[in-house]
Amino acid sequence: MGANNSGLVDHEKLTSNMSPLETGLGDLPESCIALVLTHLDPIQISKISRVSRTFHQASLTDLVWEPKLPQNYQILLKNYKNLLSNASDQHLTKKDIFVRLCRPNHFGSSNYKVFWMEKNRGMCVCISWKEMKITGIEDRRYWTHVTSDESRFNTFAFLKQIWWVEVEGNLEFEFPAGNYSVFFRLQLGKTSTRLGRRICTVDQVHGWNIKPVQFQLSTSNGQQASAQYYLNEPGKWINYYVGDFVVDSMQTKLKFSMTQIDCTHTKGGLCLDSVLIIPTHIGPKKMIGNDLCKHLCLKRFPEISSVGNMIEVENTVLPVVSQPEKSTEWLCLERNHRVYAFLSRGLSNCMTEDCLIDAIHASSTDNYPEESILNTLKPGDRVERRASYWSSGGQSDPTVPETLTYKLISKLCLISEIHKHYDFVTAYFQFGFPIYSAKAVRFRVGHPNVKIDVESDNGQESVAGQARSFSDKVVWTYTSPEFPLVQDNILQKFKLPEPVLCIGGILQVELLGRVQKQQLDGLYYICVSHVQVVGRPLLSTFDVEILDESGKCSLKYCPKERLLCESSNKSTKGESSSPPRFHRFRASLRGWEQMILTTLLGAGAGVVDDDDSDD
Repeated sequence: MGANNSGLVDHEKLTSNMSPLETGLGDLPESCIALVLTHLDPIQISKISRVSRTFHQASLTDLVWEPKLPQNYQILLKNYKNLLSNASDQHLTKKDIFVRLCRPNHFGSSNYKVFWMEKNRGMCVCISWKEMKITGIEDRRYWTHVTSDESRFNTFAFLKQIWWVEVEGNLEFEFPAGNYSVFFRLQLGKTSTRLGRRICTVDQVHGWNIKPVQFQLSTSNGQQASAQYYLNEPGKWINYYVGDFVVDSMQTKLKFSMTQIDCTHTKGGLCLDSVLIIPTHIGPKKMIGNDLCKHLCLKRFPEISSVGNMIEVENTVLPVVSQPEKSTEWLCLERNHRVYAFLSRGLSNCMTEDCLIDAIHASSTDNYPEESILNTLKPGDRVERRASYWSSGGQSDPTVPETLTYKLISKLCLISEIHKHYDFVTAYFQFGFPIYSAKAVRFRVGHPNVKIDVESDNGQESVAGQARSFSDKVVWTYTSPEFPLVQDNILQKFKLPEPVLCIGGILQVELLGRVQKQQLDGLYYICVSHVQVVGRPLLSTFDVEILDESGKCSLKYCPKERLLCESSNKSTKGESSSPPRFHRFRASLRGWEQMILTTLLGAGAGVVDDDDSDD
């Protein structure tokens, strides 16, 4: 009994000491790996092929790449011989076919048409202006041909001046089944290169903001679409959306046109490059339906999330064309898409201007108005042969703080990259030239919950006698860390550690601690000569209405046309004026849309936004 148990134990020990068979990813069958790779996109397949030799071999199989090819790839190979350069290409692998389809492939007798495949099996086509019928194109008094590397075809047509603009084109192509969008690629102004820099001349641009340009699209099976736009954003290439069409399983014939045939005025200064046809799922509808502009805006500026729930447009929102099939929800998505795109662009542009516009309140003032807070708005420490500065009231306790409160130039200011400049006063008129500085400084931003008057020079301070209750008038939404001050009469700059969006237009400077006692009365003072806030205010076409104390607010878009219209109404009462139009708002947003569209299309699309400046 004991011997049998002993033998069993020895066998178990022997079994446990045997090393198991070692397995790894390289032991997976190649067919199994290939089946997994069919569920990945081409970029992921290229990355995972580096894992091992087995993965690399599996990534080359036809099983992986055939699902990535368009359904009609065999028809494309048959009809477009340039895909097969020699006889050996008759036995291309599916990966080789995929690579060749992704390259720009010219077709047609003149090579002014090109197609390529987007990585998600979407077929894109670009047609040069030379393949279109253009009124007056042969007359050099109207049109000129410009050679430029900004065009995929290295040339575009420039319109000098004409009464009648009519551009027509057609296309017959074997599109894979799916939905597609059509765009005209246009630019106002003639571009050139000088000393390595891009220059756009707009002196010939005229007539495009009087009547809209009509765009039309039709297919051989009866599909139609149309749109109209005012062209009023010079200096950048813009893809003007015409419409969508659906391909089932047949060869598609398209007709597209662009017209402006109002002969009451001339128009000129227009560059015509090409017509772009891309799958709808990589076009603007994807950006609008997925709230892409909103997500990108909130990702770049998370502080603006408080205005994300409510966006109002102070204008008559009219669709470009009558489209009763569009739901109210979709129209709201389109509106929010444009507002967020405009907002992101307005905040992204680098501005280096002083964001302070008025002084609101100083916690104390020694001699008013000679030492008022208003002096800190003026650059320099001397005005008309006298010292220009603000001085606090005297305090026996050096720990008593002081505050300077200012109004920003806009209710919505991005101060993430702000530099604050302080130059503390040296009292040259006192023995020893003392510097009345503070020990540290801190900044707060917020919005008022009641109406607050700004400082004035006539009589008393607008907030005199209200120092104790002033903190109740403002809801502070951000407080910076403390910055130590150098006890010297030098220019001092402070940068916030993270981006901060000031909603409400109120900024406060907290001066903490006192270091200098005046010999005359034995009290501590703080003096400041100049305060400058360099930041990026939102464009004046936006306004912010605070809804509650939590900081929730309503972002309102007020177009410049409306402001001009209101000012003209004030000067000429009783006269009716035309309502502001939404097309200017639409046009001013496309620059940011083009940047997103270029990112989605990649290098194969040839969509360029060359200018990122504001109007």
